[in-house]
Amino acid sequence: MSFLKRRAARGAVIAAVGISALGLSAVTASAKVDYGFKVSPHTVKVGARVHVKGYAMNDDDLFQKFCVQQRQGTGSWHTVKCAHGAVWDGGKVDTWVRAEHRGTLQFRGALYETDWNSKKLHLQMVTPTETVKVR
Repeated sequence: MSFLKRRAARGAVIAAVGISALGLSAVTASAKVDYGFKVSPHTVKVGARVHVKGYAMNDDDLFQKFCVQQRQGTGSWHTVKCAHGAVWDGGKVDTWVRAEHRGTLQFRGALYETDWNSKKLHLQMVTPTETVKVR
């Protein structure tokens, strides 16, 4: 192998290692959201209570707050209860909701957070929707 071919091969290996190192640093620097959300039971009679429990946190160094939201049918989402919130932890919510009307009742968890320059909360993520049938 000639001197130029060895030098080109060496340069290609160094470039590949550098690019992969940049890719790994970008992956490890990304923020991760951890959450859990549970609703039970999934079928109730009118007037019965539904247990809603959840938590969420983001490993960003920001103030976060976790809230449980509900809606009837295809209406708008309404906040049921929120955790106190903290930096690095959105908090936990454990509450009971009374099913007052027949139809479909939907619940979701929502994680809100702020920027350091602002005190206004903005929606970071929502959990998958849990549905309860009210008979």
